[in-house]
Amino acid sequence: MPLDQELDNDNSARQASADIRRLRQEQGFMPMSEHLGELRKRLMRSVLWIAVFATVSYFFYDQVWKFLMGPVADLIRKSRLPDMPPVKIMTTRLGDNFAIEFKILLLAGFILSFPFIIFEIWRFITPALSAGIRRWGSIILISSVALFWCGVLFARLVTWGTVADFLVFQWLPPPIVLSATESVRPEINLTIADYLSFFTGFHIAFGLSFQLPVVSVLLGSLGIISSGLFFRFWRHAIVVLCLFSIVVMPPDVFAMLSLMLPMMGLYFLSALLVRLMERKGG
Repeated sequence: MPLDQELDNDNSARQASADIRRLRQEQGFMPMSEHLGELRKRLMRSVLWIAVFATVSYFFYDQVWKFLMGPVADLIRKSRLPDMPPVKIMTTRLGDNFAIEFKILLLAGFILSFPFIIFEIWRFITPALSAGIRRWGSIILISSVALFWCGVLFARLVTWGTVADFLVFQWLPPPIVLSATESVRPEINLTIADYLSFFTGFHIAFGLSFQLPVVSVLLGSLGIISSGLFFRFWRHAIVVLCLFSIVVMPPDVFAMLSLMLPMMGLYFLSALLVRLMERKGG
């Protein structure tokens, strides 16, 4: 084969290889090392955003404290009623006060920085999404943030007071009899650290569970789920949600409905959104 023809073939092969690499990059393909590097970069930015908003929250610490500890004040007021055991909120270790403030600021930083965290997640998963879903990016991001904040506020303002009251006062031990005419109830001592741990897990779980419509749309765009799956198993979903509400909520009708009804609404909203996306060819 002539040398010129061999050079032309080599150039053509290199050009074809470059075109393939460029096409794969445009379609979101990249080596695993680049995926891991991108993930690390997004995680570092998310941590930075949490740190920034945690610092900002320091200047509003009193307001954040009232938001978190308001239900404890209700418990203490109830404990002052006749025949109720006294409730005290306390710390037990030397460094607790510092650790508590640090945890509160981190929680506030996470909740406030959630829009930026979601944006970083969105930028990471965008290459795997269809062009139709990418066009709806702004709406998806705004909806995700709104749903998360709604879930947190719903948990705090609607359900948490009932849950805390149930956990503290439902299984009270019998009074200790001192004499024929006198008896006392054991004190209920709550540590702030335990309260904040339960509070954080409960509210973050609510906020993330309200992401169901957004997650459903994204999974539908990837072809992992379809609207038919939602409508085919809606009866099973209702049963599962009922059982879930019974397990995680106090045996109080209002408390169970306060979790079950929003989740049912989000389930059917997810089904309708996936169906709409399918019809528009998203």
